[in-house]
Amino acid sequence: MALIGDTLDFLGLGEISGVDYLFAAMAIVGTFLFMIYFLLILLGGAADGAMEIAGFDADFDLGAEGIFHMLTLQGILSFIMMFGIFGLAVSQGGGLPVVAILAGTAAGVSSMWLIGKVFQMMKSLEVDATVQHSQAIGAQGQVYMTILPGDTGQVQVEFQGALRTCAAVLENVNETLKTGKFVEVTRTIGETLIVRELSLKEGSTE
Repeated sequence: MALIGDTLDFLGLGEISGVDYLFAAMAIVGTFLFMIYFLLILLGGAADGAMEIAGFDADFDLGAEGIFHMLTLQGILSFIMMFGIFGLAVSQGGGLPVVAILAGTAAGVSSMWLIGKVFQMMKSLEVDATVQHSQAIGAQGQVYMTILPGDTGQVQVEFQGALRTCAAVLENVNETLKTGKFVEVTRTIGETLIVRELSLKEGSTE
């Protein structure tokens, strides 16, 4: 509390009292924690985007307008921050405490919704950029690391607009395929490609 009091003095709000003290404390704490959270995300996703609420993961998908998109750690922090900022602004502007509380609540809920939509969009973009190995079926390429009978090697094939190096096994488990040989992807199992040897004649006709 002493830290909050010193911060209020530094911001020129040392004379506030009553509900204004609550607004100011929430604004300071909320802003500080939100900035730390956002910084951790920028530094590589060190913060967990979901918060456990009533034993459930609040970050699961319940639809674009679902309330659970708002009940995330970033959403709650943004609510605290905006509730304090807008509530204090209205109160300092001469508004009644109940009006300030309503204004702060409206601003906080709006902020939760907006932050939820932003993070939902960021998550969807991340998912869209994920490599989908099933799209490699039918792609042709070369063996990058020799594939031994019944063992896993590596191949380089182009799919999803990029040349990718993936783990691969031969469709015929009794064969060996050395580096540089041409292959075609016939199917996938998880992130492993199932390939067959491709003759030069087959490769030139496609």
